[in-house]
Amino acid sequence: MLLKNKLMIVIMLLLCFLPNHAALAEELNESKTVIFYVSHQDDELLTMGSSIVHYVQRGYEVHLVLLTDGASSKAINTVNKRLNEEAYSPLTVKDFSRARFREFVESAKALGIKRRNMHFEYMRDGATNAGEIEKVIRRFKAEFPSAEHTAFSYHDDHIDHRNSGLALLNLYNLGMLSETKFYIQNVERHLWPGEYEDYHSSYDTFIERAILAYSLWDPAYKRYAIGNTSVSYDFKKLLEDPRGKYHYPNQ
Repeated sequence: MLLKNKLMIVIMLLLCFLPNHAALAEELNESKTVIFYVSHQDDELLTMGSSIVHYVQRGYEVHLVLLTDGASSKAINTVNKRLNEEAYSPLTVKDFSRARFREFVESAKALGIKRRNMHFEYMRDGATNAGEIEKVIRRFKAEFPSAEHTAFSYHDDHIDHRNSGLALLNLYNLGMLSETKFYIQNVERHLWPGEYEDYHSSYDTFIERAILAYSLWDPAYKRYAIGNTSVSYDFKKLLEDPRGKYHYPNQ
């Protein structure tokens, strides 16, 4: 009996010093989470696309948080003009916004994002404020404590892009976030110093499939090529150089 008791004590001591594999697995998984705060439908591709693919390919759990409804784009006028020429009914603003969401979801899937990792905030396009976006980031910080957080550069000339960066920067400066990146939109890369994300030729297929989501015109199936209609020049720049460029906080 004495020998049995000694053996039990030894086993219990060994168990105390063995690693908690479940906890380690959870910590490893959590440390490999990254969240992209995306201002509008098509931003995830034009500015962040290759970086998203890069993180996916490295085994990260990648989440996209789409901040706005995309309803303020003037592209609705061009789309409706073309629909009229082809004898289709014009889109309402609500129809237009829904179509943009469909393009976003298809693009995100092409980049390798799981549907459950796409999140939607429905803020009013062109009317965001940094405080509002801070609340969103805080919420995701609470859900994913060790995640990296990325947004647009706070130098950006678009209010919604800029506010996402300002919100992220403020939370970083408050000490609430430790790993952050600020992406420079592809048509402004020449304006700001930064670093380019690693790019591999294998990413090309992902980018090309995502571009198709914003370029397909087929009104019978509610496909209106809104992204490419809205910012065709940006898509041209993407094809010329699909790399993502970013800077770190307070740069």
